[in-house]
Amino acid sequence: MIKKEDKNLKTKTAIVFLTGSAGELDWILPILDYLLKNQFDLKILFLTKHVLDSVEANSMLKNYIYQENSKIELIFLGSNLWEKLERFSYLSHRLFIKFNLKNRLIIGQVCSLFEKVLETLYMFRLSLKIGYLKNNKNVIFSEYPTIRRPRDKWVMKQFNESIFFYCPHSPHIYTEDLERDYRQNEILDLDKRRFLLMGHPGDYFVVNDNRELASLSLEKVFIGHPKYSDSWLHNLQEKSKKYRQTVSTRKSINVLVLSRGFGSYLDEQSHKNLVENTINIVRKNIPNYNFLIKKHPREFNSHWDNFLNDGSINVVNDHILNLATQADFAVSFWTSGAMDCHTLGVPVIEYFDPNKNTKQQVLEDDIYTTIYRKLGVVLPANNEVELEKSLLRLFEDEFKIHPQKTHKFYNELIANSNQWLSKIEKILQSQNLLES
Repeated sequence: MIKKEDKNLKTKTAIVFLTGSAGELDWILPILDYLLKNQFDLKILFLTKHVLDSVEANSMLKNYIYQENSKIELIFLGSNLWEKLERFSYLSHRLFIKFNLKNRLIIGQVCSLFEKVLETLYMFRLSLKIGYLKNNKNVIFSEYPTIRRPRDKWVMKQFNESIFFYCPHSPHIYTEDLERDYRQNEILDLDKRRFLLMGHPGDYFVVNDNRELASLSLEKVFIGHPKYSDSWLHNLQEKSKKYRQTVSTRKSINVLVLSRGFGSYLDEQSHKNLVENTINIVRKNIPNYNFLIKKHPREFNSHWDNFLNDGSINVVNDHILNLATQADFAVSFWTSGAMDCHTLGVPVIEYFDPNKNTKQQVLEDDIYTTIYRKLGVVLPANNEVELEKSLLRLFEDEFKIHPQKTHKFYNELIANSNQWLSKIEKILQSQNLLES
């Protein structure tokens, strides 16, 4: 915690707003680690109880933010009332924009008054925690959907000396057309104060709303995903490699399952089938096994919970990269965690039927496939027969990744990931936040 006598000093500070899930912190963690090593103070603001619980359930992230370091301060601003008020302010803000209500005389005046009241309440509460920093040149991080919220405008107005980074909330691949050539702007406009960080130009092409995200004041910077950079992964890659080399001497095989619950992408019966078939196929073909079940952050009422009495099935809350260093192979129910595993050399079977669950799937010759299959980072399995076939293939090869050509998009993404530091440094140096 910062001592009172220090609060009037001009310190270099990174302020992080977390709203949805641990994925937000996970994405920017290498950047925050770099800033801490360059003598930045770090203020992490949890705006909802859900995001706090999500981060604390991930032991890698929890251990990092709770390390003994006086430069890290955790601030919780969530409450049921506060979260409802913030949600209401967002919905009303979008409603005013959609129907252009602010340009109507009486309605516009009422709208402006209403928004002003919400702004005053929000900024008063925020100022109690970090108001003393508003005249400093801070580095402020938020997930990129924040750009569409009135909160972003309010914070920018108060912290008008700061620079703002808007980040993805996961390393999800938004791009649908991998074959298209996407131009990457190598020249950054360093006079701007707002920077949208994304993995690849193809991702921006999909998420661009032609409104706030298309603003000319928002500089688009494509830096891959920092956690996929060689510098961040090196030790984990070595640890993973050494573990898998001991497969012939170990008594059991560790199967990491990257699960997905039922909801908008998967119906309940499909979720149950994935769980039960995975258990049955592994049990049938591997004499001694352990399941490490990594649930999706929004996976509630999971069918896995009905099998916890089985000593070989363990629900784990660690970071996927940590878990992958203890796994012989992984089974993914269509999650971005397959990318994490692949970067560590862990083979992944993607057990998921994109033609049955078509939301956000990729159409190819009138048949749906998944983005991870197109990238060449998973073995496909639409059903239990294909799951067993892929499992036996891995078992025979002692769980080694088969040589296969990854898509050029994947190669570009990893290349971008290895350039994140140079691009962030350029921005910080232009703002006199780093020594040249």
